[in-house]
This record gives sequence, C-alpha cells and structure tokens, in this order.
Amino acid sequence: MTATSARQVTVCASPKGGQGCTTIAAALAVLAARSNQPTLLLDTRGDAAAILGVSDPAPASTFADAIANAVEPCDRLRVVSVAGDRIDTEAISAISELVAAGHRVLVDTGTDHDVLHRFDPLSPQRLLVTRPCYVALRRAIGVPFVPDHVVLISEHQRCLTERDVSLALALPVTSVPYDPAIARAIDAGLLAARLPRCLANAIARLPV
Repeated sequence: MTATSARQVTVCASPKGGQGCTTIAAALAVLAARSNQPTLLLDTRGDAAAILGVSDPAPASTFADAIANAVEPCDRLRVVSVAGDRIDTEAISAISELVAAGHRVLVDTGTDHDVLHRFDPLSPQRLLVTRPCYVALRRAIGVPFVPDHVVLISEHQRCLTERDVSLALALPVTSVPYDPAIARAIDAGLLAARLPRCLANAIARLPV
C-alpha cells in the first residue's frame, strides 16, 4: 500500500476491557463520514451498531457476507460486524481495495491483540485507548504491539495525568475528557445522530 492509503486505516485497541475503545472507533467513523468520505467501521467486538443506534448486522460466515450485511447509522458510514477469525487474506485484500477506492476504514479490535496483527499488511495507524487507571496502564506497557498514539479517556478524580501516561508509555497522548453527555448519547443509541461536541472536539485533535 502507498503511504497515503496506509493512513486511511486506523485500528483501535485497548489494554483491558471498559476503556472506551468502541466509543472512540465509532466517533472517528462518524466524523470521517461527516467529512463526506465513504467510511467503513469494522467491529470485531459486536457493540458498535448498538451505540450508533442501529440494529446489529445479520450474522455472516464470510467477510464478503459481512460486507453485504453492513448497516448504515448515517450517510456514508457502514458498520460491518465481523468475527476476528474472519479477518483472513481475502478480507485484507477486500479492505485494501476499498481503501484504494477512497474509503476510510476504522477497526475496533478491543483487547484482541491477535486480531490487531491480522491488519499488519495494511500498515494501519494503531491507537491505544485507555483510562488513567493503574491496572490499565500496567497492561498497556506490556501490549504486544507498538501503538502510534494513545487516546486517554481522562477522569478528574484519577491521580494519573496525561503526562504520567505519556512518560510511562513513551508515546504521544491525546486526552478525551470524560463527560456524562457521552454516556447519555451511548445509552440512547444516539452517538451517530448526536455526537457530543466534547467528544467531537477531542477526536478532531487526534493525528488521524
């Protein structure tokens, strides 16, 4: 892939569950679609459609079927639910063709770092999504891949700061402030229709 197309693929991963990985991947996808770019959100965890306010895609036995069963929470955005073991060479080839055709591709792999490595042929940007939690940070230090950037879901009551996380991981960090408006949008299934401004503004600062 060319350097230009490589930047069109971003994989979001987390060191442990409950860190906000799906929310960040979904928000990135919504913003890409709003910029008039055809966008694909590959959901290997099964929650993206729900927080974007659409029904889960029908089960698929192949990646081609998963693409055919995609759901559309907003204009120019398709959500594809696909099990990690369906990401094979055929799937990577199909994704590469979509990127070459101008698609932006976001991937939510959550804590399944084996699945993350299946996207290596696409030379994706890798975001590590975490909270300023001691246990999460310990696990983040030992993840079996090299992130390009850290997305920190900042919480005021935590002792660890953005600087602490950046120093511990030796990586650049962008903070996304925790805001109850984000939880309300997710709980209502309205993340696509009413992306909270606080989340949109923070996501816009990411180097993606």
